[in-house]
Amino acid sequence: MSRWIVASVCALTIAMGVAWGGDVTKQATTTGSKEMSAASADKMQAMQAEMMKCAVCKNIAAHMDEIGPMKAEVVKLNDGLAMVHSVTDASKLPAYRAASAATHKAGEACLTMTEEQASTQLCSFCQDIRSAMKAGAKMSVGETKMGDMMVMTSADPAVQTKLSALADKCALMAASM
Repeated sequence: MSRWIVASVCALTIAMGVAWGGDVTKQATTTGSKEMSAASADKMQAMQAEMMKCAVCKNIAAHMDEIGPMKAEVVKLNDGLAMVHSVTDASKLPAYRAASAATHKAGEACLTMTEEQASTQLCSFCQDIRSAMKAGAKMSVGETKMGDMMVMTSADPAVQTKLSALADKCALMAASM
C-alpha cells in the first residue's frame, strides 16, 4: 500500500510540471507575444527533457501534450501538505489517469532503490518525496472529479520539516503557473 502511495505522490507532483508548462503556453498565446511563445516553448521542452531523465517523471513527461494544461493548488497543513491537481479539459482526464497509472508503477519501484540509485535515477522532487515516505510520512490519495488529491502528513516534527520544505517547493512551482 505504501508503495502505491509513493507512486501516487510522484504522479501528482510531476503533474505540477505539466500544469506549469501548459499554463505558460496559454499565457504566451494570450499575450500574443511571439518572443514569449518561443521562450515558453523552450522552457517547456527543457522541463520535459529534465523529466525524461527521472525514472518516475518520464511516465508523465511522455504524455505532456495529451494532458496539459492543468491547474494545481498546494496547501501547507499544520502537519504536512495537500496538493490538488486538475485537468482543465475533461476530455484529457483519461490520458492523465493512464499516465498516472504508469507513474504509480514507477513510483513503487523507487522505494526499492538504493540511496545511490535514487540520487542518480530520480529528479530532486521525486527524491524529496521518497525521502519523506521512507522517513515515515503518511499519505492519503484520491481521485477528484477532474484530477487527483494527495495529502502527506506526519506526527514526527522532523518529517513535518521535510513536508514543509516539500510544500514550499510545490508552492513555488504552482506560483509559476
